[in-house]
Amino acid sequence: MISLAKFTDKSVSEIPEQESIMSNGRFPFPVPFGWFQVAFEHDVQPGEIKPMRYFGRDLVLWRSESGELHLQDAYCPHLGGNFGVLGKVVGELIQCPFHHWQFNGEGQVAHIPYARQLNQKACVRTYPLDVRYGLVMAWYHPEGAAPTYDLPEIPEFDDKEYVAPIVTRHEIRTCLQEMAENTADGAHFVTIHNHPGSAEYDRFDFDGPNMIMESRQKFPSSGGPVEGTLNSHSTGFGWGVVRYHTLIEVCMLTTNVPVDEETVVQYFHVAYRNPEGDAKIDRIGAAFNKEVNRQLTDDIPMWENKVYMPRPNLCDGDGPIAKFRKWASQFYAEQQNAA
Repeated sequence: MISLAKFTDKSVSEIPEQESIMSNGRFPFPVPFGWFQVAFEHDVQPGEIKPMRYFGRDLVLWRSESGELHLQDAYCPHLGGNFGVLGKVVGELIQCPFHHWQFNGEGQVAHIPYARQLNQKACVRTYPLDVRYGLVMAWYHPEGAAPTYDLPEIPEFDDKEYVAPIVTRHEIRTCLQEMAENTADGAHFVTIHNHPGSAEYDRFDFDGPNMIMESRQKFPSSGGPVEGTLNSHSTGFGWGVVRYHTLIEVCMLTTNVPVDEETVVQYFHVAYRNPEGDAKIDRIGAAFNKEVNRQLTDDIPMWENKVYMPRPNLCDGDGPIAKFRKWASQFYAEQQNAA
């Protein structure tokens, strides 16, 4: 077993300089790029338009009459009509309510009712989608760049021995990097979540868009401390799979989406293994789901009221904060352009 001390960063010399991209708020981060959950697949029916606001932008998620999903900017490039207010789907096209210009799922103008020629320069920004396990994941990049990584599969979510995930939504006034840093902050499990002992880390690796952590911990339970493992695999800021082995086997998917630079929507999708439909395991699974959501609510006052310290004074036991921040910097286009 490897102690937390091995992964402690006393120095922050490797933390990228981020003050140059300082926003007007509490954090020096713009909206990061990556895959983010913008909806559930069942949220939008054929012929329906769903307005939403993510990435600091007004958007519309719409489904064509044949069933194809599309995510696009909400405003018509002609004179700014809002597709999400009185717009409509016409077959495989979306129609602006203002002058009835119609656009296809790639954002190209396809019909103007009163024009002899189409203005081919008029395009609606369109976002790549990847529907996984009923979740609509959208790729966002501030410069419109194509996806640079794929999302991993979750075998447990296809395994009939696991119950359907229990889903809980949280909206939090913070940024994605602050939330993700919790994985590297081993000390807070005891100080905030009242774990009965510090975590022992067997692995903490950063590989491209992936952050992989494997640990052994004591978890609180109604019957007293329980030995177990907590292994997490995050891919970017929007997709994280956490596997717990304690009294039962749990697979929890965490999906996130930035509303803007200082607001995040997070979903917990908690599935647990119960091949025999055992009522006792169902009770433990329900209690586990309640506990992980309680622990998140413990974090929320910290996130919503703290500021980002670009040069923290760290000590033994803090975890690989500097290495995490270096890894996290890859998801900001401004940071990449400055490199």
